[in-house]
Amino acid sequence: MAVRLVIVLVAVAAIALLGSRLRDHDRCDSARAAVGQRTDELTASCRDPDVIASASAVLLAAGRRDEAARLARESVRREPDSFVGWVAIGLTLRDRDPAASRAALARAKALNPRWPGLR
Repeated sequence: MAVRLVIVLVAVAAIALLGSRLRDHDRCDSARAAVGQRTDELTASCRDPDVIASASAVLLAAGRRDEAARLARESVRREPDSFVGWVAIGLTLRDRDPAASRAALARAKALNPRWPGLR
């Protein structure tokens, strides 16, 4: 009887955790969509190039590579020494232009030599 109770409690906990993860996933998808719909507003109102580069990563994860690349370039245009911006450019170019991607990531590495991203 005690073993069954433990199994039932573990199953209930697993279901609750799964439900929580699914809700979190839905919230993340909604947030990704919101970033994509408001990129012009973001670039117009936000002065921090690292925030813009971070939004680029969100768009890249959502499969919106062209918009992600635009934001990454905007980040570096605003702050040419933005480590985060150069990483964002490198990631957005990874599949389309590997040489340019490596160059951007090398620039990021030069700005932050301790970065373990390139070895």
